[in-house]
Amino acid sequence: MDIIAINENGFLDKIKGKNPLFLCVISSIETTLSIPISGVHKDVIKYTPSADVELVFYGESLTLKTPPIDATGSPTPATITRACVELKNIKNLHIDAGAFVKPKIPFIEVDEKPTGRIEDGKAMDNSKELYMKGYLLGKNLDAELLIVGESVPGGTTTALGVLLGLGYDAEGKVSSGSINNPHELKIKVVREGLKKANINENSSVFDVLNAVGDKMMPVVAGLAISFAEKNKPVILAGGTQMSAVLAVIKEINKDILDKNLIAIGTTEFVLNDKNGDLKGIVEQIGDVPVLASKFYFEKARIEGLKNYCKGSVKEGVGAGGIAVYSIANNLNPEKIREFVESKFYEWYGNKT
Repeated sequence: MDIIAINENGFLDKIKGKNPLFLCVISSIETTLSIPISGVHKDVIKYTPSADVELVFYGESLTLKTPPIDATGSPTPATITRACVELKNIKNLHIDAGAFVKPKIPFIEVDEKPTGRIEDGKAMDNSKELYMKGYLLGKNLDAELLIVGESVPGGTTTALGVLLGLGYDAEGKVSSGSINNPHELKIKVVREGLKKANINENSSVFDVLNAVGDKMMPVVAGLAISFAEKNKPVILAGGTQMSAVLAVIKEINKDILDKNLIAIGTTEFVLNDKNGDLKGIVEQIGDVPVLASKFYFEKARIEGLKNYCKGSVKEGVGAGGIAVYSIANNLNPEKIREFVESKFYEWYGNKT
């Protein structure tokens, strides 16, 4: 089977034959400029979210000379997303929730200013407003299925902060784009932020988001809830970052998850991550489907793709979720790998 399913609950049948819209919400985090909570190199971290969505929408990155690539030669997961967009002709739009550098493609802006300093408990002051913007945007978008991803360097740290702030057992369980996951640093940063913001059991979900979240989270929560209210399925396309969004959704509308219209779609690399525990986090939130796409990158001719199997990158830019949809709708995952391999040198030159 090319999709690993946990608590599938018939969700795959709901997305078969549906005409989807893929959205990617991007944001940047001030903390990442001074504290190495992200696996993205400091020289390109400001440009990465925009370069990712440019590749998905336009077929090449415009704000960087090449699409993002990590130190192991592993290409951005936006390459996977682009493969699915082309091979399945998937409509896509992109939303800026505070990227440092704005993309050079058409996009919807919900917030110009980046997410703030997590360690100070000052991530934002407008999470409720951002939720409403996402919610109303979802009401005005028409599709049979929503697939929503993210590109937020440092976002697994904000995910940890929100999960802890909402009372979940999440220490040591969020993933990382790097092979070496800096759990202790992430915990230190978010514990400081939660303490400085005086987050406690009486704090609201928006208090927690304002303290240690990122601006992608309330926007995606609003989009997902609005689509689910229209009885349309939603794939939260991502790893442990989307588990935090799921927790936010539950706090805002605790009954919406009972409709079995919201699932997490991720990659096998996240689900198999020995330094994370997406399944364990989601099980604390509810009986929500977790679906993971397989890619067979161990067969790849490009060493950077093989490195995904060793723990590099793992997920991002909606790659896992859009692949789950595509594979469920008869796309052989080998075709995804072949597409990325065929475009690799066009995108990256001689990098391997």
